[in-house]
Amino acid sequence: MIIYTVDMIEKYIGQKVKDPYDRTIGTLTSVYSDVDGVVNAVEILLGDSVFKTFEARMLTIKNGELVLLPEWKFKSMKIIEKLERGRRRARALEDLYSKGEIPKHTYDEFKAKLTRDLERLKGEAKEVKELIRKRIHELEDQIVQAEKALTALKVSYIAGEIGERGYKPAVDILRQGRDRNLEEKSDAKRVLELIQRLEAAGVELEWEQEERALEKVEEGESIVGEPLYVEVVQDTAKSEA
Repeated sequence: MIIYTVDMIEKYIGQKVKDPYDRTIGTLTSVYSDVDGVVNAVEILLGDSVFKTFEARMLTIKNGELVLLPEWKFKSMKIIEKLERGRRRARALEDLYSKGEIPKHTYDEFKAKLTRDLERLKGEAKEVKELIRKRIHELEDQIVQAEKALTALKVSYIAGEIGERGYKPAVDILRQGRDRNLEEKSDAKRVLELIQRLEAAGVELEWEQEERALEKVEEGESIVGEPLYVEVVQDTAKSEA
């Protein structure tokens, strides 16, 4: 994430703020900064009457315009970064231990912490996925609404109830809104699938493999899944006695 200062943001105060899908969401009205000039939050006027504070980390600058990431996308970027970092650390730990470069007591300590961290990340990922799914449903409702409005507009136009002057700009607005919602929906589904792949692929940690192997042995199976047969050999000397 980029760290913004007042000097970097100052020229955008009073300007329109867009989202990644080129929709105007409001106007930048103020910034909240620390004594070192680092901006930690911004105030945006949504519409004509609603003021809302957003984290500065949700901002990006694209083609000379200030862009605010949607909440679902901002949180998705954070959880994806955390998941990837967690998996890389797990791989690194396993690699070091398998090569004998770290002692077992150190490995066990780091293993326990990584296990807790990865479990916590699963919980965070679940919340983010629910947020994305909720947004997808909202977008689907908006797309249906736009299609319904387009149909009604076309019927009225063809029936001669609405003239060319009002019809053309209205059609453009409805189509543009629908298409941008479709674009965000597609983006949200792509990000959702990426998070799911990261969770599914992951890293099968060595200690997880060991635990499953022990469970199989306790159930009378070998590690490769075949039944574990135990042959009892009698002591012939004792038998003859």
